[in-house]
Amino acid sequence: MTQKLQYRVLYNFDCGDLFNTSEPLTPAHVERMVDEVALGADVILINPNAQVVNYPSKVWQTSWDGYRQGDRDFFGSIPDGMLPAREHTVSQMAGLAEQCDYLATALTHAKQRGITPGISMRMNDMHDIPWPDSHSFSRFYKDNPQLHLPPINARDWGSEGFNYEHAEVREYFLSLIREWVDGYDFDVLELDFSRFTYYFERGDAGRHCTIMTAFITEVRNCLAKADRRIHLIPRIAADPDAAYALGFDVEAWARDGIVDGIIVTSMVTTAWTMPIDKFRQLTGPDIAIYAAAEVTADKRDGILLRYLPGSCEMLRGFAAGYYAAGADGVELFNYFLQRKAKPVASAEEFFGRLREMRSLEEIRAKPRLHLLGACYWTVEFDLPDQVPVTIAKHSERRFEMLLAAVPEPLAVAVHVCFDGDNTAADLWLRIGRYSAQAAEVGPGPEGDPNDPGRAWLYDNDRQPSCRQSKIALFHVPAAVIRDGRNEVIVRSENMSVTILGIDVEVGSENGIQDV
Repeated sequence: MTQKLQYRVLYNFDCGDLFNTSEPLTPAHVERMVDEVALGADVILINPNAQVVNYPSKVWQTSWDGYRQGDRDFFGSIPDGMLPAREHTVSQMAGLAEQCDYLATALTHAKQRGITPGISMRMNDMHDIPWPDSHSFSRFYKDNPQLHLPPINARDWGSEGFNYEHAEVREYFLSLIREWVDGYDFDVLELDFSRFTYYFERGDAGRHCTIMTAFITEVRNCLAKADRRIHLIPRIAADPDAAYALGFDVEAWARDGIVDGIIVTSMVTTAWTMPIDKFRQLTGPDIAIYAAAEVTADKRDGILLRYLPGSCEMLRGFAAGYYAAGADGVELFNYFLQRKAKPVASAEEFFGRLREMRSLEEIRAKPRLHLLGACYWTVEFDLPDQVPVTIAKHSERRFEMLLAAVPEPLAVAVHVCFDGDNTAADLWLRIGRYSAQAAEVGPGPEGDPNDPGRAWLYDNDRQPSCRQSKIALFHVPAAVIRDGRNEVIVRSENMSVTILGIDVEVGSENGIQDV
């Protein structure tokens, strides 16, 4: 086994983001893209494929293959409203390919900038599932329905993707990996099994794990033909038992020495309580474990979304909680979406925030925010949500949060977001041996979405009007919080209450300041 990976912050660069730029693309745009990520990350993972590729591959169909300007039929039955953006993206990919190889240019410039170059391979992308004749689906997919998974309604996105039981499917993906090993200079390969999440029919998990482990062994053998060590890091479900049921045997991968790390994640919304300890028991100490954050910080019953990249406090809290729980690093996914929706002053401001996510000890002494919110999106893949949940009167409920110990004299405040008529006198909170009555109850964040003193990040143009929730504030001694998993008990004395989310705020007594 080689030395354990030392990467701390990985940045996954979406396969289509660069090509949405308004001006015609040049190689300089690719280099600037890398320059910006290098301001804060250790590894840049370039994603060159969905079902088709965004660079001039010799073995896979390109996104612009067969495209002629003005050819409506090329795009299939996608809605007319989506057509201008799709035409622009395809034209940009084709135009850039006439000037350079996007993938080679990005990887080469990453090495020049001192950031580790990597490739992220989407293993079953199904973004256009509502339009089966879409240009986003490859000819290989369209011409081979016998290689598809049978649809299961509960599986939603990805339910009709490739079935990896078929050797033809596995070989199709191996062919692209071979092209990369033979012709491109990169140091990390991420196998992104979370875009999308299904690879086998339900049941018979042991056999499916055997098939997938053999496939990943073949990937490792491909990488071994390079003149350097290419680190292999699959990206999988948020819980090891769920991963196994889907065909991913983390314990076997570690035992056989075929992976260098794993990235654990939810599908769309950030999961704040993934069981790093359970993964560690299966992998042992030598496999790096990374916790991935999505752009959406949480998704709570009827409440406006918050976005992780816009808040230093949430970024610190996410990293601190997972480092304290034993993770070796973090990954940022879909991070670009927030920058497009809410531009910031500079790339340094936006990507520079990632630098703080490298060190737990640096984070400890700064304001941070740990969340407990809903993230459930995809059945079988994501963690079951702890909220929303209703607590009957004279009852209490236990919640688990990943936190990091707090040095004195930093203050700790716990904000419990709830729906009900409860008053401060009615709500109690316990963490460890410390218990306290709510200090106050006030309106929830939707009461004043423009309040600059809170890090509730709104997208009012896209969010519907929401319920009127409340927040109960509890003051907690710093010494109560410990590294790793903490139990938070909420009790309601006189009436039932629905808990919608919990924030643990460190380092500010008067609300969360975004710095």
